[in-house]
Amino acid sequence: MMRFEYDGREEVRNGQQFVSGRAAYGDGWTRIHRIEPHGYASSPVKGAKGLILPSSQDQELAFVMGLESPGHRPADLPAGGTAIYDAAGNVTKYVMGDGVTVDVAGNAYVIRKGGVSLTISATGVAIEGGAITHNGKDIGATHTHGGVMTGSSSTSAPN
Repeated sequence: MMRFEYDGREEVRNGQQFVSGRAAYGDGWTRIHRIEPHGYASSPVKGAKGLILPSSQDQELAFVMGLESPGHRPADLPAGGTAIYDAAGNVTKYVMGDGVTVDVAGNAYVIRKGGVSLTISATGVAIEGGAITHNGKDIGATHTHGGVMTGSSSTSAPN
């Protein structure tokens, strides 16, 4: 097993990714199968680092694992946290050890904790579950107002 540096050349054949680069002593490797976890696919940036497991028998049996880009990796992950990020450093999802999930993929930002979710999108803000308070006052779906009278009068602040 040796450290491997990806040179930016990639080929996809039959649903598998093959990469090229250099390993120890400047040895060049071409079209080496890169293994990724099920359900996950990425295209690393040139210069990404990983491990190559060469085969002394046949180059076709060698494979590369990893290919992380140290210059793009989020630096502020908590212990046990996970981030998915792209070559521009955009993080699309955090899964933190305390059960908080922040999902910024697509057209909305969604933050979840327990049974509460906060969604921010181009159409507005939506909060589902839990209580909503401001300065200790209930402003959620169950809040009440004092001084309510029929007619055009305004109500007082929430109770």
